[in-house]
Amino acid sequence: MQFQVGNKIKVLDADQKGVVIRIQKNLITILNDFGFEETFRSNELILDVAFEVGEIKPNRTPSDTNSKKISKRKEVLAPKEIDLHFPSLVDFPGRFEPYEKLQIQLDKVKEELELAKGRKGQRIVFIHGHGSGKLKNEILKLLKNYSQIEVYDASFKKFNGGATEVKFV
Repeated sequence: MQFQVGNKIKVLDADQKGVVIRIQKNLITILNDFGFEETFRSNELILDVAFEVGEIKPNRTPSDTNSKKISKRKEVLAPKEIDLHFPSLVDFPGRFEPYEKLQIQLDKVKEELELAKGRKGQRIVFIHGHGSGKLKNEILKLLKNYSQIEVYDASFKKFNGGATEVKFV
């Protein structure tokens, strides 16, 4: 693949993006999103091409839509998903003791519950993962302090038993 200086790129097998700033044979130097220069082989990079949608044209004419009844359904919003895996909550996860990690995770749960409090129908999925079950048990203990909520195991198909769903009623 031919890269040019100024191309926006993504690094394969890594969650990293950047802009090409230098090309030397098969080595491409990029300025990543954090402001650091890094050098990769060209086969480790792909162009970061945004997918653009053109004009959308309806399949029906206005007279078609008028002839059909449109039923109003109550809109069901997808639940808000909160990932409680520790690396997604802090920048440097290795710097914390286990009890600090648990407290930060529980503080995030409390924060999200307070934001959603009083919003009837609001659903939140707390993704805690499998692990030892300590975080899940602590979340369930915390949820006992809240009224007007329902607590479920979140979709097993989607989260494989590693998430808890809360619905405000």
